[in-house]
Amino acid sequence: MIATRSRSLVKAITWRALGTTDTFVLSAVIISIYSNEIQWQAAYYIAFLEIITKSIFYYVHERIWNKFNWQRTNSVSKLRSFMKALTWRILATVDTFLLSFIVTQELKWATSIALFEILTKAILYYLHERGWNKLNWGRS
Repeated sequence: MIATRSRSLVKAITWRALGTTDTFVLSAVIISIYSNEIQWQAAYYIAFLEIITKSIFYYVHERIWNKFNWQRTNSVSKLRSFMKALTWRILATVDTFLLSFIVTQELKWATSIALFEILTKAILYYLHERGWNKLNWGRS
């Protein structure tokens, strides 16, 4: 049960839409709390930049995991979904931190955004993986 490139691409797009929405909201809220004013522009820049970086990283991450059959027989195990979520979260958190720091130039803000995303994105990613595991489209 190998995922096609098309499946990996569509998964990357759906995840990016979900993930970018989460990043935008978290960034806007956290930066606004620290700066005592609404900071839509900074949140927009962080979210926009991550569309580019994380779309590439996600596709590569998906293709690498596709090379390994660990915990994948007739179906994908929950442990495999968890490990994919964990490895993705590490990569993505570093990316979010760096992008947030580049945009805001504030270590405290970037750290807060990255730390909150660990929780929200890990949950969202796991649910995204489990949802995709229910679909047979794009498997060979």
